Amino acid sequence: MTFQDISKSHNDWLRKAARAGYAARGLVFLIIGYFAFRAAYATGRAMGTEDAVNTIAGSSFGTIALVALIAALTFFTIWRLIQVYFDVDEHGHDAKGVFARTGLLISAFAYGGVAFYAATVLAGVSSDGGGGGVVTAAYDAGYGVWITYLVSLGMAVAGAAHIYKGIIAGFEKYMTIPADKRAWLRPVCRFGLIARGVTFLVLAGLLFTGAVSYSEGDTPGLDAALQAMSQWSFGWILLSITGLGLIAFGIYAGAEALYRRIHIERVG
Repeated sequence: MTFQDISKSHNDWLRKAARAGYAARGLVFLIIGYFAFRAAYATGRAMGTEDAVNTIAGSSFGTIALVALIAALTFFTIWRLIQVYFDVDEHGHDAKGVFARTGLLISAFAYGGVAFYAATVLAGVSSDGGGGGVVTAAYDAGYGVWITYLVSLGMAVAGAAHIYKGIIAGFEKYMTIPADKRAWLRPVCRFGLIARGVTFLVLAGLLFTGAVSYSEGDTPGLDAALQAMSQWSFGWILLSITGLGLIAFGIYAGAEALYRRIHIERVG
């Protein structure tokens, strides 16, 4: 039996699994955004995705929540790969389409990594501090500076794409937002995309300016980008706005879980 046969016989289940993945992504960013906003006004620090997973693990229903998170993010990773391979969103094969599908592929690896980290937390084998993923591996191989420049360029392009998508409300092409919710949900989604784009740009700047000095374990992540914002003049204002924006991005991901058109039937 081929994957196409499986997808056709389990369309509803696969669609629900993909929606669970969008919801899990939303939960992670709601947590990150909340702590970024709180860090702007009170004692505390901004956090990244791994910190968010640890926060979920430390909740009252930590084990159950982690199992659900691992499953949902795994589903989301699979859905991203389906989007890339079968082009279910019809991005096409021109330069713009290849760029969009490459972004989806990177997203698949990123959230697959979060799911894996959550699994290590559940198994009790996680450790503090992470390597830098592809950046750390590149430094170990001796050509990390150039890879870091390429990653920072990719981050900058992704940030610009998020901001552009937020400005033009490009997400509406793939979502069916009910008329009674569109008036407030549309601007929230736009704000969330723009805020996440800003964090990508800041992270790109951190990577680019520090490329020569980064080594294993100290390549910056989202938490570093947020922390850098807090140290700028009037940084607490930018950090609080960005925190609210990341909360908005979490709401946007939740809206995708509810209203995104998931074309499983196009697989094949």
